Amino acid sequence: MKVLLWKIGALGDVVMTTPLVRQLRRALPAARIDYLTGHRCTAILAGNPHLDAVRGFDDTILYRGRAAGLPELAALLRGYDCVFTLDKHWVFALVARMAGVPRRIGFRRRWYEGLLLTRTAPYGALRHEIDCYLDLAQAGGWPVAREDVQLVAPAETAFESGGQPVVLINSGGDNANESSQVRRMPDALFGALVETCAARSPVAFVGGAAEAEYYARFAGAGRSNLCGRTSLAQATAVLRSAERVITTDTGLMHVAAAVNQRVTAVFGPTHPLRKCPPGALWAWKDEARYDPRYELFGTVPRARYFQGLSAPDILDHAQPSPFAARRAPEPA
Repeated sequence: MKVLLWKIGALGDVVMTTPLVRQLRRALPAARIDYLTGHRCTAILAGNPHLDAVRGFDDTILYRGRAAGLPELAALLRGYDCVFTLDKHWVFALVARMAGVPRRIGFRRRWYEGLLLTRTAPYGALRHEIDCYLDLAQAGGWPVAREDVQLVAPAETAFESGGQPVVLINSGGDNANESSQVRRMPDALFGALVETCAARSPVAFVGGAAEAEYYARFAGAGRSNLCGRTSLAQATAVLRSAERVITTDTGLMHVAAAVNQRVTAVFGPTHPLRKCPPGALWAWKDEARYDPRYELFGTVPRARYFQGLSAPDILDHAQPSPFAARRAPEPA
């Protein structure tokens, strides 16, 4: 049997599918299991022991709506017995149908999004994304273990970050399909967090090269700006060795939680019960302003977030992960 998991990308979203990958491997030990994702995201799955191959594709075909490229995508799906369409948009089911894949499993967010799929799982209720991905395996008829939610991080490469700093990340809402930065803490709150942490221990900022200028405004003694200086594999190593990681809802939040049990996730427009990683703590005071359309349909909210939070709320009064009651075994 040949199985394909297909997701357009996004660092955190791909990492959250790794419990599904592991459980499919357990249920189908003799199957070939491949993962297809955008070329820019293949490194996220590098070294995943539960996959036979990680394949890349030109995601601009979908992000830019180039319908003429759909046959090119369909060709990449041909020959598989089963495909999991891990994104919600109906175009993924259409391409899988064009490719002639006999078993097509995906989400039914709106009624018509399941018409071209052979098995569906509903999507929309306030549940963790990891559970939603596991719903797909269950819809396909395979057993799932709801307590097995450990994330699998990208492969690591050593990087000298100067000991074990507190890693601070203030990002989110800036990707191929969005440039709102709505998940970023206000400068005043993040600045207070930086000052408090830097007074206690060395601090490091981790992110992409485009973020280096933003973090430069918080420069000072004992603070290292590693943005643009690390590959994903090196950033993963830095996150593993960190004394503590404090991060907004961004892709590196999930990577950090996969390798470090000392993670505090700070939420604004997104809901911690949907996104807080296993093992992490969370800080959130925006329940009254929560708009589910952002997470369900990508509708960027216009409210102001993080207004009720202070640095002590984040450092000293964070809540346990929604998975705290579950016992997540170490991955096989």
